[in-house]
Amino acid sequence: MRKIADIRKDLSAAIAEARLIDASKAENAEALKKALDKIDDLTAELNAANRVEAAEQAIAAQRFSDKEAKKGERFSFLKFIRECIDGQLTGIEAEAAAEGAKEYQRLGLAAQGRVIPTFILARAAAGQNYTTAADGGNLIEEMSAKYTEALRNKLVVAGLGATVLTNLVGTLPVIGASDISASWLAEGADVSVSKAAFAKATMTPHRNSAMVAFTKDLLRQTSLDVEALLYEKLMNAHAQLIETAAIAGTGANNQPTGILNTTGIGSVAMGTNGGAITWAKVVELETKVNENNANKGKLAYLTNAKVNGALKTVQKGTNLDYILSGANPNMLNGYKYDFSNVVPAGLTKGTGTGLSAMIFGNWEDLWIGEWGGMDLVVDPYTLAASAQVRLVMNCWNDIKVVEPKSFAAIQDINA
Repeated sequence: MRKIADIRKDLSAAIAEARLIDASKAENAEALKKALDKIDDLTAELNAANRVEAAEQAIAAQRFSDKEAKKGERFSFLKFIRECIDGQLTGIEAEAAAEGAKEYQRLGLAAQGRVIPTFILARAAAGQNYTTAADGGNLIEEMSAKYTEALRNKLVVAGLGATVLTNLVGTLPVIGASDISASWLAEGADVSVSKAAFAKATMTPHRNSAMVAFTKDLLRQTSLDVEALLYEKLMNAHAQLIETAAIAGTGANNQPTGILNTTGIGSVAMGTNGGAITWAKVVELETKVNENNANKGKLAYLTNAKVNGALKTVQKGTNLDYILSGANPNMLNGYKYDFSNVVPAGLTKGTGTGLSAMIFGNWEDLWIGEWGGMDLVVDPYTLAASAQVRLVMNCWNDIKVVEPKSFAAIQDINA
């Protein structure tokens, strides 16, 4: 079976070829049929290849679990780091690195350090609930943490409904199409040909990196809570990076393009120099999305802490309730609502400064892609004078607003 990346490349080319065929001309009917049949065949091949890749992941996970059972060991994040410092992985941690190398080879990624494969990151990194604070209660991790799930849980945009795609291989084509119009006709009248216009974008892996440092004293611990703490710190750093890019990524300097910088989203303005939030403007955001027939899927509002506070103090009108009710702080205008400080609060417009943003839309049309597991570089040298070890995590992600009409934003709120 061919590589997924090769199939996707051929599928993208086939779609591009089909777009060049003028469907309004009868003589092109056969060529159009062949082009569409080719797209169908490649799509079926891609689906089959994806199933094979999923099976490879499952087989690798089972193979690793069998080795753990045979050795009587379980993968330890702390031991993995400590042995990376020593320069020699042993036991089940060495097996994990070998599986990670195979996964990256299959995905066509180049590792800079040791790779922790996706199936391990997707397992529980369990912590224990100690009752004595001094013995570890201060580091309690009551819930099990999973890489993909932990990332989703830390992403406000994922909680609002953003689509998180995992275990991607190669580039991912994103195809959108315009509507086809219908019309009423008199008896015997010819219908005019209406052709859908297809637009194609791609999701490609962008390397992103997060760095944290820990003392060697902490790394000498064997507590599962310390292990959970290390994991949590890395996930926090990664989630913060992804979330910031999803909202306000510039599309420059290797960043993906976030919602606020995506061409084609709806725009609602407060004023020449910005202005205070009002109930009418909150509703206008919804209206902008409704006007484009995009009022479907997982619709929700998102803003920052400054605007969140303002919404609780501004009334909808004279003698009316506040815009955001204290009785139901997670709902706004009948839709799900949340706030995060990754939503900008330092925007400018005219003479206005320190302005904030607010977004409404169908969050399913915000896609977050993930390629492979975590590439971890353990550096015991840079901060050696202070007995600290620096951990550098490299991951590959991309973000795409697949339908700009699904979103509308205010970017000049004075709060």
